Amino acid sequence: MKHLFLTTIGKTISVISKTLQKGNGSTWPGHIALSLHKNFVRDIFRNAPTQVILVIGTNGKTTTAKMLTTILRENGYSVFQNTSGANLLNGIASATLLHTNIFGKLTADFAVFEVDENNVPFVLQEIT
Repeated sequence: MKHLFLTTIGKTISVISKTLQKGNGSTWPGHIALSLHKNFVRDIFRNAPTQVILVIGTNGKTTTAKMLTTILRENGYSVFQNTSGANLLNGIASATLLHTNIFGKLTADFAVFEVDENNVPFVLQEIT
């Protein structure tokens, strides 16, 4: 129930942000979800069927993530990623909550996340 509440709030914030042209809604939803529930990302992935692929590095993260996503989709898998380049934990939380279903659950086969190399320890505390 908590995830449904947080994902509904997050999706609403994203729409408002885009509508008011105050950004693309790629970090605020996750920031607010993490403020209200610090283990939001960990809890969402705990019972999800989604496998996570982290792409980490100084250069080439976006290209590598796009190639992986394309390969997986071409092989029939459902995939989402943090395409906006928001590669900190709040951006990952946003991408995650924006890809939940109406019940606040993830159903995708894979999530491909670009991760800032300085934030890997924080992300790995939440995602295995």
